[in-house]
Amino acid sequence: MAVLLSSFSIAMAQAPKPSPKKNAGIEGAKLKLVVVLSRHGVRPPTWTQTRLDAYSALPWPKWDVDPGFLTTHGYDLLKKFGSYDRMSLANAGLFAAKGCTDAAGTYIWADTDERTMESGRALAAGLFPECPPAVHSLAAGQRDPLFHPGKQGKKQTNSEPAVTVTETAVQQPPQGKQNEILTEIQHVLMGCSPEKSCIPAHVPEIPLLNVSAPTIGAKSSGFEDSHGSLSLASSFAEDFLLEYTEGMPISEVGWGKLDEPHIRRFMELHTENSESSHRAQSNARAEASNILFHIAHTLKQGAEDNSDEGAVGPKESKLVILVGHDSNISAVAGLLGLHWTLDGRRDDTPPGTELTFELWVSPRGTNVVRVSVSMQTLDQMREKQELTPASPPAHQVLTMEGCGGESEQCRWENFIRHVDAVIDQNSVVAARPM
Repeated sequence: MAVLLSSFSIAMAQAPKPSPKKNAGIEGAKLKLVVVLSRHGVRPPTWTQTRLDAYSALPWPKWDVDPGFLTTHGYDLLKKFGSYDRMSLANAGLFAAKGCTDAAGTYIWADTDERTMESGRALAAGLFPECPPAVHSLAAGQRDPLFHPGKQGKKQTNSEPAVTVTETAVQQPPQGKQNEILTEIQHVLMGCSPEKSCIPAHVPEIPLLNVSAPTIGAKSSGFEDSHGSLSLASSFAEDFLLEYTEGMPISEVGWGKLDEPHIRRFMELHTENSESSHRAQSNARAEASNILFHIAHTLKQGAEDNSDEGAVGPKESKLVILVGHDSNISAVAGLLGLHWTLDGRRDDTPPGTELTFELWVSPRGTNVVRVSVSMQTLDQMREKQELTPASPPAHQVLTMEGCGGESEQCRWENFIRHVDAVIDQNSVVAARPM
């Protein structure tokens, strides 16, 4: 999607000034199909206010929507992203610049959370303002095996994806810089500045993020947490990021103790946690094999021009969007060995991140796959900036493993062979969303 900026030759966001100049891309090739794995937009924390407040000296800020729901700000951001994606698709020659003709060739499948379904609708409204395509999903509250490994069934409302993976790496005591950042987060939770501890005027009994113990608990508050310190601090770091990207007054971001440099530093802890819990190969295979299988077979359907039972959406689709979670993106990237640095952050997956798979066909009929990642910068999200060729989302074409020596493009045969090699076939659920 915004990833189609291979057509624009847009540089990474941290470079001086991206150039909107059109690139030859894959020389002479024609874009045939795009499959996007997108994260939902900005939301409040998924925990209840009571549970959050049990971990802090001051009450957490109140949001205008229920825990875990997409905010109006988040909807608007994704609508802008969808509008920019439409421009990119048109520039690449896949869609017309305006009109509804291509809406029929767009298929959107979302996880069953409110935030994922509404995020799909926001992208649809940005892509086709006059005729947004439907957002498909299982029944609300039902566990979708495309986004969650394990059995299909009812899932917990407004919870982050629960996966059947091991978390031994997550539960190890944090070390070095992790320890430093965790201590700074603890200071903020106590109502202090990150760099210096203090004694708040009113100190409730709150559980500490013990920097030496592998697990923590909050028995005095009626909760029992078995997460490691790194996992819990990572969750709070993202909560601060959500406050910032929602555009809350800076006086409310981390109770007025945090600015953008602090947010960036804290998110390093979130990346470390994601590395252990989602990108690690054993966990990535369990979590990402099913969704990667269906992504690959959606591309196979386009490459072979034949209906494929493993594909998402009908054979006529030119754009397929899967709206899920950051854990889905991290796990798929981990399984494929994909890494990026965008907006000054390594392997980050902020709200709205798009991991995109493009299928190109050469004049000789050779199919080629290219993978890229796109995201709005922190400033673009906080300030709800318009996205234009002169002010694009951060974007990077990725290097893939198993591509026969090619770096930023992969022959179809090499791509599907590599996918088959890394996924766990026992984790694949045959039923496809249609």
